[in-house]
Formats: sequence, C-alpha cells, structure tokens
Amino acid sequence: MDVNYGPIQALRKVSLQVNEGETVALIGANGAGKSTLLMSIFGQPRIAGGQILYRGEDISRKSAHYVAANGIAQSPEGRRVFPDMTVEENLLMGSIVIGTRFQAEDLARMYHLFPRLEERRVQRAMTLSGGEQQMLAIARALMSRPKLLLLDEPSLGLAPIIVRQIFQILRELAAGGMTLFLVEQNAHHALTLSDRGYVMVNGQIRLSGPGQALLGNEEVRNAYLGGI
Repeated sequence: MDVNYGPIQALRKVSLQVNEGETVALIGANGAGKSTLLMSIFGQPRIAGGQILYRGEDISRKSAHYVAANGIAQSPEGRRVFPDMTVEENLLMGSIVIGTRFQAEDLARMYHLFPRLEERRVQRAMTLSGGEQQMLAIARALMSRPKLLLLDEPSLGLAPIIVRQIFQILRELAAGGMTLFLVEQNAHHALTLSDRGYVMVNGQIRLSGPGQALLGNEEVRNAYLGGI
C-alpha cells in the first residue's frame, strides 16, 4: 500500500501480513513510517493505493468505529489516556464499541492481568507513572475484546524494569492466543517476542523473516542492536 501526506509519500508499496495467533513486529528508526502504517489501518490517513485486508475484507475505506467494532484495537504511541478520568473510567471507555455486556467480567480480567491498575482504580490517569499509563493504554484496548491488538511503541520512554514488565504481559497475551502487531524501536525486545518481523526504512519494507533470524541478521544488529 501507499500513503501520502500531501506531496510527501510516507509509505511506498508496503506489503506485510499478520496471521491469526501470530505476534509480528515492525521495527525501524524514528520517522521510518511505522506509526503511519498503524494509523492508516484506522483511516487516518487514508491510503493512496493498495488495500488493507482484514479477515478477507477490504477495510481501507471503512470508518475508524467500524474497524474497532470489528475486532481491531490499538494502544497508541504516547499512551494518550484520558488524563482527568480515573483508571476505571479509562478502562470503561475501551468497551464502548462492544457495549456493556462484558464490562464487569473484563474489568476483573484487566485487574488480574494488571494488578497495579486495580490498586490505582480510583486515581486520575494523569497521576499515574509513565509505566502505569502504558499498562492502562494496553488494558483499555483489551476492553474491546479485540481479535487483533496493535501496539505502537509500548516501551517508549520507560525505564528498563518497566519495559520488561510490559513485554512479559505481551508474552502472556500471545501465549493466550491473541494476535499482536507490534511497532517498536526496541528491536531486541520486539524480535525476541515475535514469531516474525519486518524492518522498515524510509517508508518501505527492507527486510522480513522469523524474529530469531532477524535478531541474527548482521544489518539488523548493526542498525538496531548496537552491533551486538
């Protein structure tokens, strides 16, 4: 697919696939176009060419609400929680697209998965640490019972110990069968977690393959893993 921002082509002939039950990583430098790709799935921006197929349906011209209601959720870059709402109110916002039927059950599930959020359930989101806000953003996305969870830079700006906690939670979600598409600058964590990965450079897919194979690729090691 192609995506333009005015006269600037942000994505050029990008083609990738996420199979049901897989964890797939998209790595690349800041500004490579990774977040643009995720946002285009929700139509912001609209793609200029190609298709976005989800379970066989072309959703490239569908509304963001349609996409969310049909099983795709996103934990956005920068977390973007509702700062003046409590933790629990933020979580309930995540269930709007599917209604209230499962709210009590899913709140209990989120508090089991993220015990820190239960401790903070009546606090306003603005008072949480960066790591807690990231947990809240992921949990809020999960409240819509997605079939596909998109994660945009979940480790951005977090301390190493919190990054490990976040990736352990993602590992548990993957082990439970959830389909994950992970956009990350932290190539080591992303590729270690993932079944497969793609490397994006200047709006194009440069490399792809199994996560462990990309971890061992010399170009990837030199560019994203400090040569280790």
